[in-house]
Parts: sequence; structure tokens; C-alpha cells
Amino acid sequence: MSKLWRRRLLILLGLLVAYALRVYKLGDQNIWWDEGLSVLAARKSFAGATLWTAADVHPPLYFWLLWAGARLAGETEFALRYVTVIESLLTVAVMFPLGRRLSRKPLVGIGALWLLGLSRFHVWWSQEMRMYILASLCSMLSLYFVTRLTAERPSRRDRVGWVLATAGALYTIYSSVVLLVIENLFMLVVGLKRRERRKFWGHWLLSQLLVALGVLPWLMLALPRMRSWSVVQEPASLRFVLELDAVLLSLGISTDVGHYALPAALVMASVALGVFLLLRQRQGQAPEEGASDQSLLLLGLSVLLPPLVIWVLTQPRAIFYTPRVEARYLLPFAPAFYLLLAWSLAGWLRSRALRPVGIAIGISLLGLAAWSLPQHYAPRYLRDDFQTLTRQIWAYARPGDAVVLVSGNRYPLFDSYYDRTPAPPDRPPVYRIPDGQPALTSTVADEILKDIAAGHERIWLAQVERHLQDPEGYTEDWLAEHYARPLSCDFGYNNLSLFTTQDKEPTVPTWNLPPQHEVRQTLAPGTTLLGYDLLTREFRPLDTLRLGLYLRVERPTTLTIKLLGEDGRQLDEATLPLVSGEGVIRREAAFVIRPYTPPQRYHFELQAGDGMSLSLGEARVTHTAQAPDVDKIQHPLQARVGDTIRLWGYRLGGVKRGQPPLAHPGDTLTLDLYWETGAPVAQSYHVFTHLLGTAYNPATQGPLWAQDDQSPLDGDYPTDRWLPGIPLEDHYVLHIAPDAPPGDYQLTVGMYTLENGERLPVSGDGANVAAGYILLTPLQIMP
Repeated sequence: MSKLWRRRLLILLGLLVAYALRVYKLGDQNIWWDEGLSVLAARKSFAGATLWTAADVHPPLYFWLLWAGARLAGETEFALRYVTVIESLLTVAVMFPLGRRLSRKPLVGIGALWLLGLSRFHVWWSQEMRMYILASLCSMLSLYFVTRLTAERPSRRDRVGWVLATAGALYTIYSSVVLLVIENLFMLVVGLKRRERRKFWGHWLLSQLLVALGVLPWLMLALPRMRSWSVVQEPASLRFVLELDAVLLSLGISTDVGHYALPAALVMASVALGVFLLLRQRQGQAPEEGASDQSLLLLGLSVLLPPLVIWVLTQPRAIFYTPRVEARYLLPFAPAFYLLLAWSLAGWLRSRALRPVGIAIGISLLGLAAWSLPQHYAPRYLRDDFQTLTRQIWAYARPGDAVVLVSGNRYPLFDSYYDRTPAPPDRPPVYRIPDGQPALTSTVADEILKDIAAGHERIWLAQVERHLQDPEGYTEDWLAEHYARPLSCDFGYNNLSLFTTQDKEPTVPTWNLPPQHEVRQTLAPGTTLLGYDLLTREFRPLDTLRLGLYLRVERPTTLTIKLLGEDGRQLDEATLPLVSGEGVIRREAAFVIRPYTPPQRYHFELQAGDGMSLSLGEARVTHTAQAPDVDKIQHPLQARVGDTIRLWGYRLGGVKRGQPPLAHPGDTLTLDLYWETGAPVAQSYHVFTHLLGTAYNPATQGPLWAQDDQSPLDGDYPTDRWLPGIPLEDHYVLHIAPDAPPGDYQLTVGMYTLENGERLPVSGDGANVAAGYILLTPLQIMP
């Protein structure tokens, strides 16, 4: 295979890898607030989207492309984000010609293409419905064309390309103005080495004038509509911005950046030393090759200036929008860093003595990508945030209904799902309460709701993070005072309620059928299942799995829904009483995924009375905790609490080895308890872990010198939700009082009822039946 074809193969393979990384789990994340605004803009008319963004903090180019993409491919998470994937892949592709032109080395361009393709930072924002990847594409195209404008006789196509790319960047984000600063400094240096510098600079100024003329119409439209406001509470320091930039470029991580400062510093140092080697290697080369020095200048400016400009733009000021420092603002010029990184690696590899170091740096960069990228994908999955909530409104809605939305500024999240296909075209209108008001008062609620109630017979109240603007619940109180509430469903912190004059269970109008999945199966005489909704398929610990059932019931019966694993194990069961009536009803079975639920596929088994059973649906449980191996417990026990709960043993940390273990006043003990129940536990119990001494503690009015009482797993896994036969690890922290006197102590554990403090009986190893606790170990406090 020739060298040319090997290069082409590397480019093609790099693009395929970059594409795969960007489409993997693309739709497996819920729309977040900024993306919700993008969706709302894309749903407007073209003129409406343009006018909306004129009053926003961003220019319109990205929203125009999203507007077109939504009409071509739909409004799913995958389809809307795919617009960004296309822009991202084009940016990766641009790395080869730009890198080759700057360095005059095709392998530098190929290396830059691969580095950007594997960049977690770039992959992250390639999977978001925002404009920063488009700004990056336009900026890199502008840099490419500006290097072509340095030729003795640049073509008209190059000038047009630069004008369009630069105008595109300015039409995407306003901070792209830094691009002009970078390129003007670059062209100033280039022009100083030209004989016909006036002509060179004249053509350059003319090109910029064309960009200004292209952007001017937008500025005339937008500037009068822009608001001056700020979200900055405490300005970020320049050091923080530079540190954040370094960690993002090296690892793609934006949280706890100080923790990753060392590896980021090593990457930056390798780039700086690589550039130094390049400059050393250029000594003695022909003068005509000096253009590469200018190329290094262009890349250096593109890497160093943007974080400085971002820091300046996020400082408090009186005009326009002042944002806080965010990772995304540093993305547009990130590809320039990967170009410089690839070129610096070439400097290492060209040195015979330092080539092994260069190889080690390259391998380390691949290792960082392999370590970092899985962490980006791990939290991505589609949760049932608003899907079931909005589907319930769609199912029950009748002419004359209205939706009252209490959400503060969270309305884009609700609207993005409520108005998405297959939303009924005649769905109830949404009234935002309060609309542009400060925190709601009872007087304002009365005035607003009276007007809404006058025009609608039934009112749906959707409360989405209501604490933002109606923390006292005035809206709900007013509706509850004037209407009956036949339907109410909680969705975590959110709630959906139907208020109407008739206090009877609502039915599903036939025109709102079919459900998500049609079935039409008779479960028992007089009970027919028409279909079901299962709006997400992956569930993680503490998620609620919601199965919505559409039924026609002619005889009273009881419907049992079992959640069964592929191993045949029954995870949970719900029982729904059904009464006869006319029409179609929608009932919902909700199952909370527990921390130790076995990760596997699950399905539902339905049975009405003594009728036939029916299996349907499929859900996948992932990322749950692995049950501990009871044979490897540090301190095994054979003890019991109550009738069914077994304590397998414990692990103790924060002590010095000894018989008994040793500790000091003020020390912190870590205690892991290993429980298991042999049968379902009927009640939720609190666990107590106490350090008891012989001396009196005035603070606790007894011999108690340290304690940690809580529901298991910090309340995430109460005993009445424990899965029989599956052990669990439960963590506690005990802070020994600083004034604890030296002497002998006992570390004890047990359970009690929170309502009355009554302790459960104990038995087995260490059991103190009279006191109701299990002695784990004696402990000695040393001075």
C-alpha cells in the first residue's frame, strides 16, 4: 500500500472513530434547560426563531440549522442532537487540511484529526443541542482560510471562504470576536515581512469590511433588543479559568478541576517543550520555511487568547449579558490546542534522543482518552422526567381542559416534552403560573386562576420544581378549595393533579387512543387490556419504573402486576383494584428500583383475578450495587435483629489494631454493616450505631459518646424495600467526642421504630437482649 493510501486510510478510520464516539448514546440523555430553550426556538416559525434569538444572548445561525434539522428529522433527542454531530464531524475533518497547511506535514494533520476525534471535551459538546461546536467549526475554517490569504496571490475563493467562515462564527456566538483579534495579530506579523505590506493589509482590511457588512444587519436587529443582566455572583479568577481550560483540554473534565491539575500540567508542559524543540529544530533551515514560525504564532494565539477573553467577558459589567465561567465557552478554539499538541509531538519524535519520550507522551495521551471517555458515557441514560407526566395529560385530555404550569423558569423542560410528536394537536393550552412574576402570593394566584377557571371546566396542575416561584403552594391551595381532585400523581419532586367539578375517576376518551403499545387482550371475563405505556427502558437505583395500563373493565376485579427478572426472580408486585364502569381507564403501576436490584432485563406479568396471565414489556436495570460477599467480611457475626433480619458482620475503620481496637478523642470511626433479610420486612426501621462508655456524657445525658442513626444507605434503601436473600453493605460514620475520657467503650448496633423509639429484639453473637443491641466490639479510648 502506498504512503498516500495509508494516509487516506488513517483519515477515514479517524473519522469513523470520531463519528462512532459522537453517536454512541447520543439520544440517551434527557433534555436539559439550555437544550430546552433550543427546542422552543426550533418550534417557532423561521421569523419567530430569528426574533427570539435577537433578544437572547446568542446570534441565530445555530438556531436556523436546528430549525431545519427539526423539520427534516423530527424532535427526538437523537435527531435534534444529530445536527451538532454533523458539525462536530466536519470540525474533525478540517483538522487534516488545517494541520497539514500549518505544519507542512500531513502526519501532523492526521494526528490532530485523531486527537480531536478522541477528545472527551469535544465529544461531550458534540452530544449537546447547543451552538459551541458550530462556532468551533466556523473558527477553524476561518483559521484555514486566513493561512491561505497569506499566499502571494490568494484566490477569490479563499477570500470568500474566509469571509463566510468568519461571518458564520460571529453569527453563532458573539465571543467569536476573539477570532478577529487573533487573526489581526497574525496578519500584522505576516505583513511586516512583506514588501508590499500596504497592499497586503489593504486586502485584509477589505475582507474584514465585508464581514462587518455581513454582520451589520443582524446587529441592527439585535442590539436594540438585548438586555443587560448578569448571573455572576462571584467573579472567577484568571488562575481558575486557566486551570479549567487546561483540565478540559487534557481530560475533558469540568468539576473538581484542582484534583486533576497535575496531569493537566504535565500535558501542557509536554506541549510547551515540544514547541520549544520545534523552534530549536528550525534553526539553520531555509528562510522560506519560516512560514511555520508564523503558523506556530497563529496556533499559540488561538490557544492562549480565548481563555483570557472569556475571563474578561465574565467579569461584572453594566451592559449586555454577563455569564459565569462555563466549560462550553472554552470549546470553540479547543481544536487549535489539539493541532498544537500534534505538532509538538512531531517535535519530540524528530529528536532521536527524545523520541522515546515522545512515544511515551503519545501513549499517555491515548491512555488518558481511554480512561476519560467511559466516564463521559457512564451517566448518560434517558430518565422518565416528564414523559409519563405529559402522556397522562394527553391520555385524559378533553375539550375545554387547561394546563396550569407552576415551574418558574423550568418551563422549557416541560414544554419540550409536552409539545413533542406524537402530542395530540388539540392538547390543552398551557398557562404558566406565575408568568414573569416574582414569588407568587395568594392574591396574585386568586386573580390569575379566576381568569383561567372562567374559561375551562377542568384544570390540570403540573408542578415542576414549584419551590422556584410558588414555594407556599398557593396555586394548589386555590384549586383544591374550588375543585375536587380525582387524580393526583407524584413524579419525584414534581406532581400532576386534575381538578374538576366532578369527583370521580376520569376516563380516557377514545379519540386519545391508541396508547404507546397496543395489545387488545382479554385478561379475564369483563377485563380487557387495550395497551400500555412504557416510556423509557433503562432504569438505575432509585428510579421509578412506571407502567401505564389502558383497560376496559366491565366487572370488578383485582389486577396483579409482577415485575420478573430474566432469571425468573420476582422483584416486586403491585395490586390494583378495578371497578366496573363505562369507558377506558388508565391505571399505573410504579416500581422503585432498589440499590441492590440485580442488574438484568425485566418484564411484566399481568393477571386479573383468576384469569390468564400475560407477559409484556421489557425494562433494563443497570448500575445497581453488587451484593457483598459475606464470606469475605472483616469481622463475621451470626446475629439477628427481629424475626427476619440477619447481621452477617462488620468492617471497622479509623482505629488502631489491638485487642481491643484503639482510638483517641476526636477520631472518626467508619463502620460498614452487612445485612440480609430472609423475607420481606413489613416496616421501615432506623439503624442505630452507638459508642457507649462508662462515664456520663453531659451532651447526651448518658454514656453515649458517638453515634450515627439513619435509615439504611442514608435513607435510600429502607428496610421495607429490602430484597430477600440479597446481602447489602450499609455505611456509618461515628465522630468520637473530643472530650471523651480515656477508658473502655463498646461499639453497639441495633434497629428501632422511628415513631416510638422501640427497639427490635436481638439474638445471636453479641446480643444484649435486655438492652436491645448487638455488641460489635469493645474499644479502648487512649489519651
